[in-house]
Amino acid sequence: MDANAVLWEELRQRHIVQIDDLEPEAIVELALRYAVWLPLDTYIRSPWLAPFAVRKIRVRTDVHAAGAKRDLWGLPDPHGYFTDDNSLIKGVANKRSVSPASSPYGTGPISKGFVCCHVWPGTTGDPLLFSFVANLVWLPASLARYSDVHPSGSAHLVHDTLKALAIRRYRTAKPEVAAGRVDAAWAALNTQIEPLIVEPVANEFIVGDRVVRLVKRRLNRLTQFLEATLDDQTALPARFSRRYHAGTGKHIDTSVLPIQQFVSAQARIQLLNDMRACKPLPR
Repeated sequence: MDANAVLWEELRQRHIVQIDDLEPEAIVELALRYAVWLPLDTYIRSPWLAPFAVRKIRVRTDVHAAGAKRDLWGLPDPHGYFTDDNSLIKGVANKRSVSPASSPYGTGPISKGFVCCHVWPGTTGDPLLFSFVANLVWLPASLARYSDVHPSGSAHLVHDTLKALAIRRYRTAKPEVAAGRVDAAWAALNTQIEPLIVEPVANEFIVGDRVVRLVKRRLNRLTQFLEATLDDQTALPARFSRRYHAGTGKHIDTSVLPIQQFVSAQARIQLLNDMRACKPLPR
Protein backbone atom coordinates (compact mmCIF):
# COMPACT_ATOMS: atom_id res chain seq x y z
CA MET A 1 0.00 0.00 0.00
CA ASP A 2 1.12 3.56 -0.77
CA ALA A 3 0.27 5.94 2.11
CA ASN A 4 0.38 9.00 -0.12
CA ALA A 5 -1.88 7.35 -2.70
CA VAL A 6 -4.43 6.60 0.03
CA LEU A 7 -4.44 10.27 1.00
CA TRP A 8 -4.92 11.42 -2.58
CA GLU A 9 -7.72 8.95 -3.18
CA GLU A 10 -9.67 10.73 -0.45
CA LEU A 11 -8.72 14.16 -1.73
CA ARG A 12 -9.87 13.30 -5.26
CA GLN A 13 -13.18 12.05 -3.92
CA ARG A 14 -13.56 15.41 -2.18
CA HIS A 15 -12.59 17.21 -5.42
CA ILE A 16 -9.50 18.73 -3.81
CA VAL A 17 -6.75 19.47 -6.30
CA GLN A 18 -4.20 21.17 -4.03
CA ILE A 19 -3.81 20.77 -0.29
CA ASP A 20 -2.65 24.39 -0.06
CA ASP A 21 -6.16 25.46 -1.12
CA LEU A 22 -7.54 24.14 2.18
CA GLU A 23 -7.88 26.23 5.33
CA PRO A 24 -5.10 25.59 7.91
CA GLU A 25 -7.59 23.88 10.25
CA ALA A 26 -8.61 21.50 7.47
CA ILE A 27 -4.98 20.58 6.83
CA VAL A 28 -4.53 19.96 10.56
CA GLU A 29 -7.55 17.65 10.46
CA LEU A 30 -5.95 15.68 7.62
CA ALA A 31 -2.62 15.48 9.46
CA LEU A 32 -4.32 14.25 12.63
CA ARG A 33 -6.15 11.48 10.78
CA TYR A 34 -3.21 10.39 8.62
CA ALA A 35 -0.32 10.70 11.12
CA VAL A 36 0.97 7.39 12.45
CA TRP A 37 3.04 6.96 15.61
CA LEU A 38 5.00 4.17 17.23
CA PRO A 39 3.16 2.50 20.12
CA LEU A 40 3.53 3.80 23.65
CA ASP A 41 4.86 0.39 24.69
CA THR A 42 7.73 0.75 22.21
CA TYR A 43 8.63 4.10 23.78
CA ILE A 44 8.45 2.64 27.30
CA ARG A 45 10.69 -0.30 26.47
CA SER A 46 13.04 1.38 24.01
CA PRO A 47 12.89 5.21 23.97
CA TRP A 48 15.34 5.42 21.02
CA LEU A 49 15.44 3.52 17.75
CA ALA A 50 19.18 4.09 17.32
CA PRO A 51 20.61 5.87 20.38
CA PHE A 52 24.11 5.49 18.95
CA ALA A 53 23.30 7.49 15.81
CA VAL A 54 23.17 11.12 14.76
CA ARG A 55 22.18 12.67 11.47
CA LYS A 56 24.60 14.74 9.43
CA ILE A 57 24.12 16.52 6.16
CA ARG A 58 26.06 15.12 3.23
CA VAL A 59 29.55 16.59 3.39
CA ARG A 60 31.75 15.80 0.40
CA THR A 61 34.92 17.44 1.67
CA ASP A 62 35.27 15.95 5.15
CA VAL A 63 38.78 14.66 5.76
CA HIS A 64 37.34 11.35 6.96
CA ALA A 65 35.20 10.96 3.84
CA ALA A 66 37.92 11.18 1.26
CA GLY A 67 37.36 10.97 -2.47
CA ALA A 68 34.93 12.50 -4.91
CA LYS A 69 31.21 12.12 -4.14
CA ARG A 70 31.76 10.68 -0.67
CA ASP A 71 29.41 11.51 2.17
CA LEU A 72 29.53 10.86 5.90
CA TRP A 73 27.04 7.97 6.10
CA GLY A 74 28.27 5.25 8.44
CA LEU A 75 31.29 7.12 9.73
CA PRO A 76 31.73 7.69 13.47
CA ASP A 77 31.83 11.31 14.58
CA PRO A 78 34.49 12.39 17.12
CA HIS A 79 32.27 11.08 19.95
CA GLY A 80 31.75 7.71 18.28
CA TYR A 81 28.19 8.33 17.12
CA PHE A 82 27.25 6.60 13.89
CA THR A 83 26.48 9.11 11.15
CA ASP A 84 23.09 8.31 9.65
CA ASP A 85 20.96 9.79 6.87
CA ASN A 86 17.64 8.69 8.44
CA SER A 87 18.03 5.12 7.13
CA LEU A 88 18.17 3.64 10.64
CA ILE A 89 14.82 5.24 11.45
CA LYS A 90 12.65 5.34 8.38
CA GLY A 91 12.84 1.61 7.66
CA VAL A 92 11.56 0.59 11.10
CA ALA A 93 7.91 0.90 10.10
CA ASN A 94 8.29 -0.34 6.53
CA LYS A 95 5.66 -2.88 5.46
CA ARG A 96 3.77 -2.56 8.74
CA SER A 97 0.02 -2.24 9.11
CA VAL A 98 -1.71 0.48 11.09
CA SER A 99 -4.05 0.13 14.05
CA PRO A 100 -6.99 0.60 14.32
CA ALA A 101 -8.47 -0.95 11.21
CA SER A 102 -10.76 2.10 11.01
CA SER A 103 -7.79 4.33 10.18
CA PRO A 104 -7.64 5.76 6.63
CA TYR A 105 -5.18 3.00 5.74
CA GLY A 106 -7.39 0.01 6.44
CA THR A 107 -5.67 -3.26 7.30
CA GLY A 108 -2.99 -3.71 4.65
CA PRO A 109 0.76 -3.23 5.18
CA ILE A 110 2.18 0.09 3.97
CA SER A 111 5.36 -0.13 1.94
CA LYS A 112 5.79 3.38 0.55
CA GLY A 113 4.48 6.93 0.50
CA PHE A 114 5.40 7.71 4.12
CA VAL A 115 7.91 10.27 5.41
CA CYS A 116 9.36 9.89 8.89
CA CYS A 117 9.23 13.42 10.31
CA HIS A 118 10.94 14.87 13.36
CA VAL A 119 8.29 16.66 15.41
CA TRP A 120 10.71 19.23 16.80
CA PRO A 121 12.89 21.08 14.26
CA GLY A 122 16.65 21.29 14.45
CA THR A 123 16.94 18.09 16.49
CA THR A 124 18.51 15.62 14.07
CA GLY A 125 22.07 16.60 14.97
CA ASP A 126 21.58 15.67 18.63
CA PRO A 127 21.88 11.94 19.47
CA LEU A 128 19.50 12.44 22.39
CA LEU A 129 16.78 13.54 19.98
CA PHE A 130 17.55 12.12 16.53
CA SER A 131 15.93 8.70 17.10
CA PHE A 132 13.89 9.62 20.21
CA VAL A 133 10.55 7.88 19.70
CA ALA A 134 8.55 10.83 21.05
CA ASN A 135 10.14 13.03 18.38
CA LEU A 136 9.04 10.86 15.45
CA VAL A 137 5.83 10.72 13.43
CA TRP A 138 5.09 9.26 10.00
CA LEU A 139 3.04 11.30 7.52
CA PRO A 140 2.05 10.78 3.89
CA ALA A 141 4.61 12.57 1.72
CA SER A 142 2.17 15.30 0.66
CA LEU A 143 1.48 16.25 4.29
CA ALA A 144 5.03 15.98 5.61
CA ARG A 145 6.06 19.47 4.54
CA TYR A 146 3.45 21.04 6.83
CA SER A 147 5.26 19.63 9.85
CA ASP A 148 8.45 21.51 9.00
CA VAL A 149 9.61 25.00 9.86
CA HIS A 150 10.38 26.88 6.68
CA PRO A 151 12.88 29.79 6.67
CA SER A 152 10.63 31.73 4.32
CA GLY A 153 7.69 31.90 6.71
CA SER A 154 6.15 30.90 10.01
CA ALA A 155 5.39 27.31 10.90
CA HIS A 156 2.08 25.83 9.83
CA LEU A 157 -0.54 25.06 12.48
CA VAL A 158 0.22 21.37 11.89
CA HIS A 159 3.66 21.93 13.41
CA ASP A 160 2.55 22.79 16.95
CA THR A 161 -0.38 20.40 16.75
CA LEU A 162 2.01 17.48 16.29
CA LYS A 163 4.10 18.71 19.21
CA ALA A 164 0.99 18.81 21.40
CA LEU A 165 0.10 15.28 20.37
CA ALA A 166 3.62 13.97 21.02
CA ILE A 167 3.64 15.53 24.48
CA ARG A 168 0.20 14.10 25.26
CA ARG A 169 1.14 10.63 24.03
CA TYR A 170 4.57 10.18 25.58
CA ARG A 171 5.53 12.82 28.14
CA THR A 172 4.09 11.24 31.28
CA ALA A 173 5.07 7.66 30.42
CA LYS A 174 7.92 6.14 32.42
CA PRO A 175 10.45 4.32 30.22
CA GLU A 176 12.02 1.19 31.65
CA VAL A 177 15.58 2.17 30.74
CA ALA A 178 17.88 5.22 30.72
CA ALA A 179 15.58 7.41 32.82
CA GLY A 180 18.21 10.14 33.16
CA ARG A 181 18.87 10.20 29.43
CA VAL A 182 15.12 10.38 28.74
CA ASP A 183 14.78 13.33 31.12
CA ALA A 184 17.67 15.05 29.34
CA ALA A 185 15.96 14.49 25.99
CA TRP A 186 12.69 16.05 27.14
CA ALA A 187 14.58 18.94 28.75
CA ALA A 188 16.23 19.63 25.39
CA LEU A 189 12.84 19.88 23.64
CA ASN A 190 10.68 22.98 23.70
CA THR A 191 7.49 21.77 25.37
CA GLN A 192 6.31 25.27 26.25
CA ILE A 193 3.80 25.65 23.45
CA GLU A 194 0.39 27.27 23.38
CA PRO A 195 -2.28 24.84 24.57
CA LEU A 196 -4.04 23.30 21.61
CA ILE A 197 -7.34 21.48 21.68
CA VAL A 198 -6.57 18.26 19.86
CA GLU A 199 -8.38 14.97 19.96
CA PRO A 200 -6.31 11.93 20.90
CA VAL A 201 -5.26 10.01 17.81
CA ALA A 202 -4.87 6.26 17.99
CA ASN A 203 -3.08 5.57 14.68
CA GLU A 204 -0.13 3.35 15.57
CA PHE A 205 2.06 0.97 13.64
CA ILE A 206 1.46 -2.66 14.52
CA VAL A 207 5.00 -3.67 15.44
CA GLY A 208 4.63 -5.91 18.51
CA ASP A 209 8.12 -6.68 19.86
CA ARG A 210 9.74 -6.17 16.46
CA VAL A 211 11.19 -2.71 17.06
CA VAL A 212 12.40 -3.49 20.57
CA ARG A 213 14.15 -6.63 19.33
CA LEU A 214 15.76 -4.65 16.52
CA VAL A 215 17.09 -2.00 18.91
CA LYS A 216 18.40 -4.69 21.23
CA ARG A 217 20.27 -6.41 18.39
CA ARG A 218 21.78 -3.12 17.27
CA LEU A 219 22.95 -2.27 20.79
CA ASN A 220 24.34 -5.74 21.39
CA ARG A 221 26.45 -5.49 18.25
CA LEU A 222 27.72 -2.02 19.06
CA THR A 223 28.53 -2.71 22.70
CA GLN A 224 30.43 -5.89 21.78
CA PHE A 225 32.34 -3.94 19.14
CA LEU A 226 33.25 -1.08 21.48
CA GLU A 227 34.21 -3.43 24.31
CA ALA A 228 36.63 -5.23 22.01
CA THR A 229 38.25 -1.98 20.85
CA LEU A 230 38.87 -1.04 24.49
CA ASP A 231 40.40 -4.36 25.57
CA ASP A 232 44.08 -4.76 24.72
CA GLN A 233 43.85 -8.47 25.49
CA THR A 234 41.15 -9.07 22.89
CA ALA A 235 41.69 -9.41 19.17
CA LEU A 236 40.43 -6.48 17.17
CA PRO A 237 36.72 -6.91 16.42
CA ALA A 238 35.12 -7.33 13.05
CA ARG A 239 33.52 -4.20 11.67
CA PHE A 240 30.33 -2.67 13.08
CA SER A 241 29.67 -1.46 9.57
CA ARG A 242 31.71 -1.00 6.42
CA ARG A 243 32.90 2.46 7.45
CA TYR A 244 32.69 2.00 11.22
CA HIS A 245 35.46 -0.47 11.91
CA ALA A 246 38.65 -1.21 13.84
CA GLY A 247 40.72 -2.11 10.81
CA THR A 248 39.55 -5.72 10.53
CA GLY A 249 36.61 -7.63 9.15
CA LYS A 250 35.28 -8.33 5.69
CA HIS A 251 34.53 -5.58 3.20
CA ILE A 252 35.73 -2.70 5.35
CA ASP A 253 36.39 0.68 3.78
CA THR A 254 40.17 0.94 4.10
CA SER A 255 40.13 4.62 3.12
CA VAL A 256 38.46 5.36 6.46
CA LEU A 257 40.47 5.46 9.67
CA PRO A 258 39.88 2.68 12.23
CA ILE A 259 37.76 3.94 15.09
CA GLN A 260 40.56 3.57 17.65
CA GLN A 261 42.62 6.07 15.62
CA PHE A 262 39.78 8.56 15.31
CA VAL A 263 37.63 8.32 18.46
CA SER A 264 39.35 8.58 21.83
CA ALA A 265 39.12 5.78 24.36
CA GLN A 266 37.36 8.16 26.75
CA ALA A 267 34.68 8.93 24.16
CA ARG A 268 34.22 5.23 23.40
CA ILE A 269 33.84 4.44 27.10
CA GLN A 270 31.21 7.17 27.48
CA LEU A 271 29.30 5.94 24.43
CA LEU A 272 29.53 2.34 25.64
CA ASN A 273 28.12 3.24 29.07
CA ASP A 274 25.24 5.18 27.48
CA MET A 275 24.38 2.32 25.15
CA ARG A 276 24.39 -0.19 28.00
CA ALA A 277 21.90 2.04 29.82
CA CYS A 278 19.65 2.21 26.73
CA LYS A 279 19.48 -1.53 26.13
CA PRO A 280 15.90 -2.85 26.44
CA LEU A 281 15.25 -5.07 29.42
CA PRO A 282 14.29 -8.73 28.94
CA ARG A 283 10.67 -9.71 29.40
